Amino acid sequence: MDFFDREARAQQQTRLLLWLFGLAVLAVVMLAYLVFALLAHVFERSIFFEHLSNIQLFCYSTIATLILIAGGCYYKMRLLSGGGSAVAEMLGGRKIDDDPSDLNEKKLCDVVAEMAIASGMSVPEIYVLDCERGINSFAAGHTRDDVAIGVTFGAMKLLTRDELQGVIAHEFSHVLNGDTRLNMKLMGLAHGLFWPTIVGRVLVRGSAQPLDPDDSIFDSDSNPTLLPTAPIGILFLIMGSISSPFVRLIKSLICREREWLADAAAVQFTRNPAGIEGAFKKIGGLLKEGRLDSPYAETASHLYFSNSAFDPWFGFMSTHPPLPKRILAIDPAFDGQFQHINSLSRVPLNDSQKTKGELVYDENVRRAREEAKLREELE
Repeated sequence: MDFFDREARAQQQTRLLLWLFGLAVLAVVMLAYLVFALLAHVFERSIFFEHLSNIQLFCYSTIATLILIAGGCYYKMRLLSGGGSAVAEMLGGRKIDDDPSDLNEKKLCDVVAEMAIASGMSVPEIYVLDCERGINSFAAGHTRDDVAIGVTFGAMKLLTRDELQGVIAHEFSHVLNGDTRLNMKLMGLAHGLFWPTIVGRVLVRGSAQPLDPDDSIFDSDSNPTLLPTAPIGILFLIMGSISSPFVRLIKSLICREREWLADAAAVQFTRNPAGIEGAFKKIGGLLKEGRLDSPYAETASHLYFSNSAFDPWFGFMSTHPPLPKRILAIDPAFDGQFQHINSLSRVPLNDSQKTKGELVYDENVRRAREEAKLREELE
């Protein structure tokens, strides 16, 4: 691997960030103007094209859109001001003690400490995503002093020491190359572009929070309430669905080259290509791969070691290069076949940690067992 070539290409891609963000903002401004012109047409019952040529409406809609984008960016950046630990806690991470008793946690701490020494850094805070059975990891932070490194429960349990070392070396490369700082800024900028969806949710349901994946309008206890402003909110949701691909495209163009560089650096750090290669192969052989169940998986998709969700229909919009290509860059003899890896069983959760669907499932299982027991007594 040509490390310096990867680095030069990654630096060139980084300079595109502001240009891409500017183009995305321009696209959102124009979409917002069309929405406002349509609203003016509906309420004033006049000719639609008259509003499209209304300079005053264009100025007002542009100013309002820019204020909302700036406000969204500022709000998210304030939330992330706590550094890597704020991101880790948002994703459901649990901080590991300095001297853990669990052998897997101790192995993880030892590997992180070794990589910190090799890179000349202080040992960062370490988090485990206990509810995530896929194999993945992340590094987040504004500076080297507030960095946090997190791994999923699946990565901690399924990876060998060498494989885990390759993954952690990859994350340390992101820290040393300034990728974590860039990724934190990208999270803030992406949230600014996400504002149409947030406004749409508020106008439709009165809440900026997304629906729980387990919620359904067909549930007997479901009583969805739509506000009178719902039709306007739907227009904003449509606009948000159009602006969302811009966000993913920016993430893809910025992050994919960074992943190549981090892979190359991980091999240099560990002097053991088989480590990170083995981690890639286990991800490919696991049914869940690197996918996460956290509702914030997409928000932080550019932070992870591998894709945290299903690949989009258009591969060029993926935040990470395909696994086979990443392996081939390390081992040209790879045949493209992944050996099946057995999935981990679910980690028992407290009722406060369970989703609505999980609670309903547990209740149905309890009732079925009681009915089965009752039938046995009657027989």
